[in-house]
Amino acid sequence: MNTILLILTGGTIGSEKKRNIVNISRNNYLKSFLLKNINKKINYKIIQPINILSENAIPSDWNNIIKCIEENWENDFSGIIITHGTDTLSFTASALSQYFYNFNKPVVLVSSDKPIKEKNATGKSNLEAAVNFIIKTQLPGTYVSYKNPGKNFVSFFLGSRVKQINSYDNSLNSRFSDIFCNFKNNKFLFIKKKNPSILSIKKNGNSCKLNKKFRFSNKILIIKPYPGLNYDIYNFNKIKPKAILHTLYHSGTASTRNEPKTNVSLEKFIKQNKYRKIPFFISPISNKKKNIYESLKTLLNSNVKCLDGITFETAYAKLGLVYKSFKTEKKRNQFLTKNNFFEKIPF
Repeated sequence: MNTILLILTGGTIGSEKKRNIVNISRNNYLKSFLLKNINKKINYKIIQPINILSENAIPSDWNNIIKCIEENWENDFSGIIITHGTDTLSFTASALSQYFYNFNKPVVLVSSDKPIKEKNATGKSNLEAAVNFIIKTQLPGTYVSYKNPGKNFVSFFLGSRVKQINSYDNSLNSRFSDIFCNFKNNKFLFIKKKNPSILSIKKNGNSCKLNKKFRFSNKILIIKPYPGLNYDIYNFNKIKPKAILHTLYHSGTASTRNEPKTNVSLEKFIKQNKYRKIPFFISPISNKKKNIYESLKTLLNSNVKCLDGITFETAYAKLGLVYKSFKTEKKRNQFLTKNNFFEKIPF
């Protein structure tokens, strides 16, 4: 009989609504729903390492989830399901896609638009689809099952490519809107365009062992550009980050403007942090070399490190992992540049 390790972490899927306020539940309705409604021919080992709304998640929570999996995983299990809130789903999926990058069993993150006790909550469909994905496809790697608004099927996304859920219509998307497969009428329809082949996924998942030396750092700083961003705010006199990840505008640009009274130049800020010996990275950025803007050329000439071709969530996950798990720059760079779980798509 198949056994699935089910990790509960809270989130909307593990919440309940009282007086129009949604908060985490301690009644474990999710457990009873699973045992009553999902395939009864499957055994579940159910563990709850944390119970939080996902907006409160921090990288040490990822470490707690990982530790819990390491302590409870058995090699004859069929796969892992992790229930999770929607707010930081893309960050956790990206992180776990790096931890499980070569693992030979499926790991599926499942969320819900409403507490699962509510009649039309998508978590019910997402959970059922996740169970079927593990049992029927047996594909290694990290995935997200998510029923987008207005759809009558559940879509699966590569965990290494998902982006934050849209605030206005609650839709989940990925780097190039590349859905990996859809689950409809009890069947899986795989989409070949811009996706890795089934064979390449199976070859990539070549290890039955968990990466027990991998953990994530809480000390990676993300900075997002906006008009008027004053870099003098970041003096790091009290707390110094392990690394800085600076995101860019959609054209792969950020301000390089020189102002006499205010430091609004990313180029200047990069130079300051070289002096402070803080590793500096930019992402997301395409790897194209033609028709780039002058400001981007200026940044590239400053020898900043580029994490190109991936989402900024995966860039953040990779940096958190390497600055906690590896001691040498060589090993860090090897992991950062490697296409671990198909996060990169050639342009």
